[in-house]
Amino acid sequence: MPHRQLILVIMGAIIWFIAAMLIRFTLPLGWLAGGAITLVLFAITIPFGAIMIEGAHRLVKGDPRSIMNTAVIICLVGLMLDGIAFVWASPLYTGDRAVLWQGGAWLLWTVGAILAYATLRDARTAAA
Repeated sequence: MPHRQLILVIMGAIIWFIAAMLIRFTLPLGWLAGGAITLVLFAITIPFGAIMIEGAHRLVKGDPRSIMNTAVIICLVGLMLDGIAFVWASPLYTGDRAVLWQGGAWLLWTVGAILAYATLRDARTAAA
């Protein structure tokens, strides 16, 4: 595995852990259960995801014309770790498995938002 990709895998694991801790903090407060606060959390995910991917891309000196590879590697690591943790380590997120799906919904949204951002950024860069 090239050095750049290894750094992105490590960053993906770190970002995954931060997201897991966010879920652990917000689920007991009901912030992902719907309503206005959930809408706010989903909305602020977009700029934070963009900043995170841009920062990772700059750190590894990725191709300035395409950020998709960076986004895919980071999202892939997060999705795989979430899949494992949801089944075998769900207490990492919450002690109440009945609300675990709320955290999962936010994670899916986050991955989609990051990949959509990377797609749009690459399209805009290609058009310029």
